[in-house]
Amino acid sequence: MANEEQLKILKSGVQVWNKWREENPEIKIDLRKADLRIARLRGANLAEANLDRADLVGADLSLVNLNGTCLNVADLLRANLSGATLVRAELIRSHLIMANFTDADFSGAYLITVGSLKF
Repeated sequence: MANEEQLKILKSGVQVWNKWREENPEIKIDLRKADLRIARLRGANLAEANLDRADLVGADLSLVNLNGTCLNVADLLRANLSGATLVRAELIRSHLIMANFTDADFSGAYLITVGSLKF
């Protein structure tokens, strides 16, 4: 389960979250199974976070730093990941149908999906 304190900070807004991340670089981010449906996270620093099984349906993840993030079995249905960086991210069995990956960087990412994707 997600760390409730971290989830509360994230839901306080991207500016608050990014400042907290800068001030606490040593803390591991645990957002497993977090309910982030339709969350507005544009520009958030979610690098190295554990978002396994997170519900990100319809979330705005544009320009988000997801480098090294675990998104295994995450639900990204209709999520906007345009311009996001997913360098070395893991997306094993993630639900990516109708997600927007325009200009996203998947360098070194590990994807195993079910079904077809359009980039």
